[in-house]
Amino acid sequence: MYSPPRAGDSDSEGSLLLSDVSASPPRGRCSPPPPPPPKPRPSPKRTATAKCKPKPKPKPKAKPKPVASAGTAAAPPPPLPSAALSDPHGLASRIAAAPALVAATSTVSSSSFRRLVQSRNPSFDPVAAFSVPAPAPTPAPAPAPTEVPTAAAAQCAAPEAPPRARPKRVHPNSVSEVPPAVAEAEQPKRPRGSGEGNFVRLNINGYGRKRTFRNAKARRPTKYRSWRRQRFGGVKPQGCGDEEGDFVAEALIEREKKGAVGDAGVLKAMEAAREDPSEQNLESLLRLAYGYDSFRKGQLEAIQKVVAGESTMLVLPTGAGKSLCYQIPAMILPGLTLVVSPLLSLMVDQLRKLPAFLPGGLLASNQTSDEFHETLQRLRGGDIKVLFVSPERFLNEEFLLIFRDALPISLVAIDEAHCISEWSHNFRPSYLRLRASLLRRKLNVQCILAMTATATTQTLEEIVNALEIPSNNLIKTSQIRDNLQLSISTSDNRLKDLLLLLKSSPFVDMKSIIVYCKFQGETDYVSKCLCDSSISAKSYHSGLPMKNRSRVQELFCSNKIRVVVATVAFGMGLDKSDVEGVIHYSLPESLEEYVQETGRAGRDGRLSHCHLLLDSTTFYKIRSLSHSDGVDEYAISKFLYQVFSCENSTGSICALVKESTSRKFDIKEEVLLTVLTQLEIGGQQYLRLLPQFSVTCTLYFHKTSPQLLADKDVLVRSVLNKSETKDGNFVFDVTKIANDLDITVNEVIDHLQQLKFSGEISFELKDPAYCYVILKKPDDLNTLSAKITKWLSEVESSKIMKLDAMFALANFAVRGCQRTDGCSGSQHTQCIQKKIMEYFSKNEATSDNDYCAQPHKSSPFLQADIKVFLQSNSFAKFTPRAVARIMHGVSSPGFPSATWSKNHFWGRYVEVDFPVVMEAAKAELVKLVGKGE
Repeated sequence: MYSPPRAGDSDSEGSLLLSDVSASPPRGRCSPPPPPPPKPRPSPKRTATAKCKPKPKPKPKAKPKPVASAGTAAAPPPPLPSAALSDPHGLASRIAAAPALVAATSTVSSSSFRRLVQSRNPSFDPVAAFSVPAPAPTPAPAPAPTEVPTAAAAQCAAPEAPPRARPKRVHPNSVSEVPPAVAEAEQPKRPRGSGEGNFVRLNINGYGRKRTFRNAKARRPTKYRSWRRQRFGGVKPQGCGDEEGDFVAEALIEREKKGAVGDAGVLKAMEAAREDPSEQNLESLLRLAYGYDSFRKGQLEAIQKVVAGESTMLVLPTGAGKSLCYQIPAMILPGLTLVVSPLLSLMVDQLRKLPAFLPGGLLASNQTSDEFHETLQRLRGGDIKVLFVSPERFLNEEFLLIFRDALPISLVAIDEAHCISEWSHNFRPSYLRLRASLLRRKLNVQCILAMTATATTQTLEEIVNALEIPSNNLIKTSQIRDNLQLSISTSDNRLKDLLLLLKSSPFVDMKSIIVYCKFQGETDYVSKCLCDSSISAKSYHSGLPMKNRSRVQELFCSNKIRVVVATVAFGMGLDKSDVEGVIHYSLPESLEEYVQETGRAGRDGRLSHCHLLLDSTTFYKIRSLSHSDGVDEYAISKFLYQVFSCENSTGSICALVKESTSRKFDIKEEVLLTVLTQLEIGGQQYLRLLPQFSVTCTLYFHKTSPQLLADKDVLVRSVLNKSETKDGNFVFDVTKIANDLDITVNEVIDHLQQLKFSGEISFELKDPAYCYVILKKPDDLNTLSAKITKWLSEVESSKIMKLDAMFALANFAVRGCQRTDGCSGSQHTQCIQKKIMEYFSKNEATSDNDYCAQPHKSSPFLQADIKVFLQSNSFAKFTPRAVARIMHGVSSPGFPSATWSKNHFWGRYVEVDFPVVMEAAKAELVKLVGKGE
């Protein structure tokens, strides 16, 4: 029912072709050249100073020479080069010859090494002990008459800057204590000696000793990431990003490298298509821009409708080129094209693959403030034609104000549009806000393009109604390709059967295979077993760091690994057309998911094979998890009472801390957001959602005392009045300060940032929360809670029916297929395709009851086990739903698996129908209440 955002999924390096167009065109036509292999990571260029003197080769160990006397000592050599902005890390001094380092030591009387040694042994002089006679200087050869002095030589001859003082260590949030010059340039590191010559370093205080860590996993390799930041625009401030932010920055840098200047022929074709968007002109633009001779089915019709300003609903199979249907209109239409995408990795991938002459941008929550404002500046300057955003951006009024007057939007393209419908297989609450009324009122948008690969008739009706798309503008092609061979087999030992499958025909000869699993731990385990069986495989799921996920996808796309074992997170935006096989190790949750995942094979038009391992145990486990989003009416009622409590007045900013609220009512965070969204966009608007903020702030004062600063600053005065004192610091709720001063939460945080930059304070934010403004309080909370609970229950039932339909199809293929019309053995392509087409043509998701595994309706020991469970855990406050979840082995915010999975009854009745367990639990709880226990 509610599918939470799966963080970061596929971030592949790719060619200039877009992912959805990467499939080869129809046979016999002009094909574009294959994409170049992933470029190796560039090595950092040496500075000009480093080129002045090449690194000498290691010399053989020399015999000790007599120490020269003071009278016969050679002339002092030039001093050690000091730090400069062109060489902040002292790279030149690090690769200099060892004798130069030794000689430099003799001239620096205040060296820390010499002072430390002499303080411990006054009679020992390290200069006399380790200095060697300087060799006679060899005259440099005269340059040729035609030789021009290089920049490196000029830099070598430049006067050296004086050494800088070591910066003072201050609080990480304070910025005023560091001198500006020190803050701008990083201090050079102490030069480390090398093995050349006969230079000796005393290992005093452990300098140079190899460090050891008790927990080696705590060390995170940041070598390449830090080099990228230095290579492209300086070091990133601490605390201003994470790994996903790094990949966003990389995508933007890659776009800058491509440039925004198009070929003259492409520009001419764009002008011709702008004047007359005929089939001939559009095909000419397609040929020059992408290298294809003709459009695929549905593409041309969709492009012509969008260019004409008509809102369109487009349903194309996976890999059929949906991205092309907004990229070509973006070239032709005068204004901005705004693309709404559900996943950050998908946005980054699509941005990378935009053609060089189509400038693009991205607004993501992982960007730093500088990157965000740089994108806004490019937007206002007209330097961006395609902007990728997430649906959560539409909660931000400041974001919407950008487009109200200055930036005209010609097209809003909504990718994965099935997320709008609560009846779809991947419903997302943030997509509920994407209504035609909001887009037209806030952004003045007249043309909307909704795109999806799989949608039932009921889902399509919901999308068309929400976006106000005319029914005659629905473009729908077959949702499954003809070049896929579909097979299904039952399995009692899935791992053993998977290994046999991969080592038998036709999978044994395949070079690229995707194995889909349901759970993250399952992917790691299966991947390890495949590697132990000499099959090159890697796991991929959202629990891995984005850097690792990107590396796995890069290896798979370059055919360096044969198998990727992944969750549903893998495949969106995958730029690989030659995937030859897809194996479902776990049952998909719906036929929509099955069609999407099998559609990632055979995009090049060649015959490909897809196999599903059917296991009834896995089916029951997934069916139990479908009840994890369910809620009870009294829980919703209690939640609504808190939302509209007496403390929350109309017009004030309110906040609900996500984690504590979810645990208090035992409702998942995604469900809480869904209820709040329904209160905003339902039949009656009760509130207005705001962007999510961390609302608990801890304030530290550094310069002026709090009382004196409060006399000068009204916000500080309000903080002192509304805060609590903990450990000498001030802790307060940001929303209370905003309401007290009648300003927004953004303005409160901006003011705190200004005080921080002045050096007066530093602060920390925690407790992410849902923020909203109450517009109207409902007259009857009980009626409203009953209405919302009924709606949520219907959505939960729809999700379970989709899973039952998937199992019924697989079970029919194994047990009910007559092996006619091309079906034989485990090959069931014809009957599976027929069942899929019937499913997508129905108004509701229904399953074949004759082949659907019905859960047991009772168990002789169920009632007794629930009674024992309640008596042995009398310390906890249970509800019937909570007891049923534990009996089904389903975790919830109030009863997490980390605590309750150790219980003897965890997951014992997974094959008994969930409502039956709930009724039994309810009966036992009533008995306990009647006894007063």
